[in-house]
Amino acid sequence: MLSSELAGRASKLQKEQKERAEKARQKAEKERLLQERVRQRKEAHEEENRQRRIAEEAVKEAERLRHEEDIARNKGVWWSAQLAAVPADEDAARLLGIRRGTDKVLLPKSASNDLIAQDVYKNGAMFFEIATPSGRATHVGALDFTAAEGTVALPRHVVRNLWGPDGAAECSGSVKVTYRKLAKGTYARFQPRTADFQKEVAESVEAVLEAALATHCALTEGDWIRVPFGGKDYDLRVQKLKPEPQVSVIDTDMEAEVEPSVETEERIRAEEAAAEERAAELRAAEAAAARKAREAEELEQELRAEQQRLRAEKEALLPPEPSTSSPEPTTMCLVRLPDGSRLSRRFLQAEPLQTVFDFVDARGGGGAPIGGYRLVTQFPRRVFVGESGLTLAQAGLNSGQEVLLLEQL
Repeated sequence: MLSSELAGRASKLQKEQKERAEKARQKAEKERLLQERVRQRKEAHEEENRQRRIAEEAVKEAERLRHEEDIARNKGVWWSAQLAAVPADEDAARLLGIRRGTDKVLLPKSASNDLIAQDVYKNGAMFFEIATPSGRATHVGALDFTAAEGTVALPRHVVRNLWGPDGAAECSGSVKVTYRKLAKGTYARFQPRTADFQKEVAESVEAVLEAALATHCALTEGDWIRVPFGGKDYDLRVQKLKPEPQVSVIDTDMEAEVEPSVETEERIRAEEAAAEERAAELRAAEAAAARKAREAEELEQELRAEQQRLRAEKEALLPPEPSTSSPEPTTMCLVRLPDGSRLSRRFLQAEPLQTVFDFVDARGGGGAPIGGYRLVTQFPRRVFVGESGLTLAQAGLNSGQEVLLLEQL
């Protein structure tokens, strides 16, 4: 009794020890998994930071290279500032007696000081890139350096190219102004907004463009310039420039071309779209017609196959042709077909008239469809149709020979 009780206690103790060991193992496994997840998150975070640092360094390196390229292009001159855009007095250039004032801005005195310190005049006329936070940019000249510090005064032409025709209200944000040395333009291609420019200006295009560009100092691809003629202003977009996408137009002999207007292109595109739509409709109609033709051909083939099957059945069901020595009365039927050919066969006068039709059908009927014709005699004219229920004798075909004509219905 005592030994049994001790054995039970020992077994219970072993069981409890196993349970505690299993719980300890599970706890250790949970802690290990938790530590593993923490380690993985830490490594992922470190990798994310590393990739971000690499990206930032790449951006910095790209900016450094661009900066070096800009300095090289500017022959050692560099100046850039974030300035508040304000509208310029439209009469400022006229009051100063400057003709090329349409795209000239007013900068603060500090800009002049920084640029002069770098011997900027060695590069000739000063040009600047004006860029908005949205990425739109144009190029301008400097009218003077009397703007309030921290600001740049922009004429209406520049405002329109940066923010659109209604951009005056937006001319209050911050823009990035950067000194640029521009190459002299050798070629420019323009596109009028409306079609009446070519109609009105006609042969005077070269002179009109020359007069308009004489009020500018720089051009940028994508800009719009306003060209006055005959009391009207015409908007022309700068489509293409050479040798670069932004050029100086001061003291340069530049070839200029004028493309068809935006309005004309839109009309041509609309006409092309309409023509393509008509062509698509025609193709669809032709496809539908071809499909119907195929369906009709398939149906015709099915009908021909069905006719052939029926002719074969009729051929198989035809009774044997009676001989000339048949004791029963017979009639030789000669059937003239529409194509001029003939069919002939002897029939018992007691046979159904339908047998004659079955014979004609089995021999092709001269192309006439089964059930699509009748047989007639000429003198006197008698008309016979199939499935009449009559025998040859009852139908009056009881002479030794009968000539029948096949007439299609």
